[in-house]
Amino acid sequence: MRHRFNIFFFLTLSLAGSTSILAENGQDLPFLGRYPGSVVDNYRSAHYDEITIPLGPLGKNALTRSETLEGQITYIKYQVPRDRSPLEVIRNYQQALQHAGFHILWQCANHNCRTNGDASINTSLWRNAPTGYTGGVENFLFDDGRMLTAEHRAADGVRTLVFINDNTLFGHSQDASAYAIQTQPMQNGMVSSSSDPLTSENMLYELNNKGQFSLHLPFDFNRSTLRTDAQPSLKALSDLLKKHPQLHVRIEGHTDQAGAESYNQKLSVTRAVAVKNALIAEGIDPRRLETTGYGSSRPLVSNDTEANRAINRRVEIIKMA
Repeated sequence: MRHRFNIFFFLTLSLAGSTSILAENGQDLPFLGRYPGSVVDNYRSAHYDEITIPLGPLGKNALTRSETLEGQITYIKYQVPRDRSPLEVIRNYQQALQHAGFHILWQCANHNCRTNGDASINTSLWRNAPTGYTGGVENFLFDDGRMLTAEHRAADGVRTLVFINDNTLFGHSQDASAYAIQTQPMQNGMVSSSSDPLTSENMLYELNNKGQFSLHLPFDFNRSTLRTDAQPSLKALSDLLKKHPQLHVRIEGHTDQAGAESYNQKLSVTRAVAVKNALIAEGIDPRRLETTGYGSSRPLVSNDTEANRAINRRVEIIKMA
């Protein structure tokens, strides 16, 4: 990991120079600086998405060679100084990338970036890129331009690919588009199904945005003893409370409408207390935990089916402070 950060630091120094950066629409890549004098025109970044990286010229219907990758993606469109040619700009990027351990996978110049006159003039690489063209397409038809794709592979297997398109379009000002992707696994567990336990990240999000969340913990019928399959959810909750020692919560028990109201009221309280005791056993200060029970008085849905009754049988965690 340290080796990868050194590479990115080197690239930033190599190209950024001493250029003064005024108020812009974005920023440079964290691992690759700009050609001096360039100005950011458009910018977008995504923590995780899919992108197609060119590895060959654009043909009639699609790129002749490419690779589709998933990971952290950044797009930057620069306005490049008019007195600098695409050749000079792309060569400087090429030299900086190669000195930092990147390998050039493909490059092209002018009309060789397309297979022939029948080829398409543009294609979409990343659908969310603010290229300035309808559909976020990248232009492959220009009077004077250069492209290159480079790759770095870190010791931990992480791949970083950079695609740069520097061109002058029909006498207009010179633009340079830079796409970068760093492969990484998607952050899982951010959305849970009814059969999956909430993660501590989910819990924190719900508390910060809604002030509460529901735990559908497995209790045996008419009992308040927590079953072993409740442990993943309880562990996630205790981890959350340990990471945020200032957090105080109220644990509310709820039942369905099966049985007498007075019995359900008592059962809801004892189930809330069971959750509190489980958290105390994990080392959580009891002064941070309040409990109460509402029996069947606050259903989320009607109690007309077993599936709905299961939804109403729950423990809610309310943020207090």
